[in-house]
Amino acid sequence: MQLMPRHLHTRLFLAVTLAMVAGTLGLSFWTATSQYDQLYAARLQQVSLLTSTLAEGSAHAYVIEDYASLEHYLRHSVVLPGLRRVIATDTQGTVLSALERMPGADAVRLASVTSRVNVPATAEQRLEHSGDTLLAWQPIMAGGLLGWLQVTYQLDDIVELQSRVWRYGIVLGLAELIGGLGLFMLLLRRPIRSINSLAAFARELPHQKGRTIPVDQSVLELAELGEALNHASTELARIEYELLELNQTLQNRVEEEVAKSREKDVLLLQQARYQTLGELLVNISHHWRQPLNAIGASIQQQAWQIANGELLPEQAVPKAEEVMVILQQLSHSLEGFRQLCRPAASSVTFSPSAAVAIAVAAVSEGYHLQGVEIRQQLMAERPIYGPQQELVQVLLNLLSNARDALFANQVADGLIVVQVSLPEPDRVVITVSDNGGGIPERVQATLFDPYVTTKFRSQGVGLGLFVVRQLVEQRFCGTVEACNSEDGARLTLTIPAAPGGSTP
Repeated sequence: MQLMPRHLHTRLFLAVTLAMVAGTLGLSFWTATSQYDQLYAARLQQVSLLTSTLAEGSAHAYVIEDYASLEHYLRHSVVLPGLRRVIATDTQGTVLSALERMPGADAVRLASVTSRVNVPATAEQRLEHSGDTLLAWQPIMAGGLLGWLQVTYQLDDIVELQSRVWRYGIVLGLAELIGGLGLFMLLLRRPIRSINSLAAFARELPHQKGRTIPVDQSVLELAELGEALNHASTELARIEYELLELNQTLQNRVEEEVAKSREKDVLLLQQARYQTLGELLVNISHHWRQPLNAIGASIQQQAWQIANGELLPEQAVPKAEEVMVILQQLSHSLEGFRQLCRPAASSVTFSPSAAVAIAVAAVSEGYHLQGVEIRQQLMAERPIYGPQQELVQVLLNLLSNARDALFANQVADGLIVVQVSLPEPDRVVITVSDNGGGIPERVQATLFDPYVTTKFRSQGVGLGLFVVRQLVEQRFCGTVEACNSEDGARLTLTIPAAPGGSTP
């Protein structure tokens, strides 16, 4: 529920009204209370002196026990201002004379009181305030205590004065309130009108961008607000114009950026491919070195035997056939390397085990010489569809990363396991795991980002796993996941099986 008015000027009027009313009432209360306290203090002093005077005047009548003279004296004293009743008693409280003045007149009459009243216990003056009356007890002394005077004073004049102060204060406060509100409304009328016009301009701003309104300079804050709205209007018009231009050229920019992104991906893939080919060249050099040494040793031995007559010409034919077998093996390995160096072929349906076999055959001998064993676990599988050469490159990258991890952690018996499985009929899973200690925690979240590597810069630039993810996702519509196993890292490729294929 809305307790306060929603308009700002109404709230200001209400706040000023409440503040002025509270101030006026507070001032009236303070003035009335202050004047009452001052008049009451003066009245106490007056009552004390007047009561003492009455007691002194009554002492002679008490001494001679002339109570008629005492009543006569008191009758003339009751007409004093503010005095309402006088009761004279002896020391025991027996009433000797009781007189009172009639309300609203100066006539004096006998007061209707009991024949005995309770008097104070000590012979000293005592004042008792009750409501609008003041009761004074005054001992009558003449060598000793002769009796008591009980004098009642009326405080109507003080209460009336206090009421008048209250009334005058309220009237003055209302006059100030009316005048202040009128002045307040006069001063705020123009700013309120300006605020309303600015609010209407702000509501229409989305439909009338670029338009400005006159700014009221009478109030600094309103002037700043108006200038800000005019600035916002012109800025909205400018931004809308720029957005229109941007929308007109956005499609061309998007096409340009997509083309640049594709070119960048091609360059990254080529860079990773060249890195893989370099590693294959190293493996081929290891693969060729021993056969070439064997061929050279065999030729030298045959030439020496022929020169010394130990080998007849007809016996050289089997030796030549052995050399040709070795040369054919080298030619076969060279043909495999040439196949890997060819540009990516079109997508075909092939067996994942065949791609694993090609990748392992390309690096197994070199890895073996480096003390790393590659173990294949080719389980039930189905054919997949895609460029086989790209999957071979993916496997070569994973094998290279696993070998580097084994070398970095100085694992004596390095082992890389390549497993092909079929957990579901429509998905083929290829897993490459090692015992190289696992993936560092600091790079797990960004492992497949470009240029992220745990190697020294001289050993790699961090494109291997980025290229793996790009090829698997774009060429095979699959996914790549990396995790740590008990002994090392595990990279898992999940690739959809080719539709209509059969399990080998």
